[in-house]
Amino acid sequence: MKNHKLVFCAIILVTLGTSALPALSQAHSESGLRAGFSLGYLSRTLDVGEEAGETTPELTSVLASLVLRYDLQPGFCLAAHVGYSSSAFDGLAFRRLPFSVDFGRDAGRIGGLLLGAEIEKSLLGEGAFGLGILGRFFASLGIQKEWDLPGLAAEGSVKGKPVWMKASVGPVLSYRGWAGFTPFLFPRFDYLWGTFELDQKVQSLEGNEKKDIKGKGQFGLGLGADFELSKSLRVRGEAGVYPRGGGADYSFLLQTIIAF
Repeated sequence: MKNHKLVFCAIILVTLGTSALPALSQAHSESGLRAGFSLGYLSRTLDVGEEAGETTPELTSVLASLVLRYDLQPGFCLAAHVGYSSSAFDGLAFRRLPFSVDFGRDAGRIGGLLLGAEIEKSLLGEGAFGLGILGRFFASLGIQKEWDLPGLAAEGSVKGKPVWMKASVGPVLSYRGWAGFTPFLFPRFDYLWGTFELDQKVQSLEGNEKKDIKGKGQFGLGLGADFELSKSLRVRGEAGVYPRGGGADYSFLLQTIIAF
């Protein structure tokens, strides 16, 4: 698995180093600094190998971040995200502890520091149809949380700290024939992976388990649009679907960008 992750990251770096998306809405805009706010939601079914519990584990997360975007030149930009994530791991089971732990909806959500980066490059900037490439990377660094263990004769607790990452890269097909409204398609290779570590203590009994997680399905399709509300304000909305065996997962994104 480690080699697979390294190869995937290398492909992204090489691809984005040589090219990358359109400034979807305006490949002809002047270069400069922009800032904004991004709000997203994702729901992904997890693959934990043979260690799955009675239910299929699922990661759901709300992502909120401040965005700083810099247009290096028309049609080529970089963006950095810093914010907060709130994640839940419903159905995730830990069996190698002194007392087994199954996460349910009553376990609540786990906050974390959200860091991200985007790179976009226009490959075809003239005419009504646009073609480019987009790469995204997000990391959620979970803040350690503690839960009590109910139903035991002695007092006990577990402490958990999840870390997950998500990387995607693919072409963006856009239509710029309508003033102020640019719909686009974003088919992509999408990979989600991470770890969740639990420490358990029940009187003199202690245990630790670190579980590798990854998202089921590694391809996604995004459908969205850019709305140019003014020369300085742009809003982007996007919905994503991720096919997998037996169903599909989904995500949503809403982003505002303001030019200085």
